[in-house]
Amino acid sequence: MTEAAVVTGWRVYRARRTEFLDAARVRRRTLVCGLVAAVLGTVGVVAQLLWQAVLEAPLALALVGIVAFAAAVGCLAATFLRTASTPATLEPAALTGDWRRSERIGQQFGPRAPAMLPEDRDEVLRRAEASAGAGVVVFDRTRWLPVGWLVAWVGLLVVGLASTDELVLLLLPPVFALLQSSTAITALLGLGRADAARRRAEGMPSYDPPPAAPTRNRDPRGSKLGLPEA
Repeated sequence: MTEAAVVTGWRVYRARRTEFLDAARVRRRTLVCGLVAAVLGTVGVVAQLLWQAVLEAPLALALVGIVAFAAAVGCLAATFLRTASTPATLEPAALTGDWRRSERIGQQFGPRAPAMLPEDRDEVLRRAEASAGAGVVVFDRTRWLPVGWLVAWVGLLVVGLASTDELVLLLLPPVFALLQSSTAITALLGLGRADAARRRAEGMPSYDPPPAAPTRNRDPRGSKLGLPEA
């Protein structure tokens, strides 16, 4: 179920990212991060060529490692650049006046959603749409952190700095990549589960609330006969 939700979340992100991401900001992020990586990579290559002892590895492998380190820094820079067309804030759930109903609706976005009641259909649709934008923006921003750590790890492996003799450099980057991928994975899970809730709600007929029961007239008007006093 979790794997399916992640896959669905990825598809939702790919399908709806243009709705919530500003194309000009995405291009600017790509340009800035590419420029940062290019400058850092050029400095590293020049330093390696001038001082062969900078990275104790064959020149070809050292150049690959430098490119990997520069790309990792570019990925880190990507997390600081805004790409959302609107602020990525989750809209708070509307108060339903019934905590049991609010909890019941919230369960529709969980891993094991119960059967949906007809009267909850419209609120589930509203919440699913409200959570889509924040999920897309959060994933688009946080996915670069684990990617950067993995790319840096590859660079360490290539140049020989990460080995069984250097367990810290061998184990720390993949551990950090795993830990810092939690936010991005959670965003994908939210997107996938919200989309599943939306599809379940759309598969139900529209709900028409029953008419309110007539209230008893507690103050009838009209003719009143007065009873004689005893």
